[in-house]
Amino acid sequence: MAKKLDYEYCKAAPMLEWLGNKWALVVLVKISENEPVRFNELYRNIPSVSEKVLSQVLRQLTTDGIIRRELFPDVPPRTEYSVTEFGRTLLPHVEALLNWGRENFEQIMSNRQKSHN
Repeated sequence: MAKKLDYEYCKAAPMLEWLGNKWALVVLVKISENEPVRFNELYRNIPSVSEKVLSQVLRQLTTDGIIRRELFPDVPPRTEYSVTEFGRTLLPHVEALLNWGRENFEQIMSNRQKSHN
C-alpha cells in the first residue's frame, strides 16, 4: 500500500497526489472537454492508460468530489462521468499549468536534450 502524504503537515497534499498521478489531470481534462463521457470513450481517447488505472483514477476523483459518476439503469447499464461544480474550480488552474507546459515545451525539450549529451 502506498504511503499517504501527511495531510496535517500539508493541506495541499490531496491536490499534490493528483499531480503525482500521471493520469489524474489528463482524465479530468478529457472529461471536461467531452462531458458527459462514458468509461469506454475515455479509455479509447487516452492512449497508454490501462483499464485498471483509469478505474482507479476515476474512483479517486469521484471520491474527492472532482468528478461525478452517474449510473443509468439502462439495459445494459450505462455510466457517465462529468465534472462537478467543485471540480470546475480546479479547471482554470489546470489550464494554467497546461498553458505553461505548451509555452515552455521547446525549452524543456532542449534542456532534456542537453542533459543526455
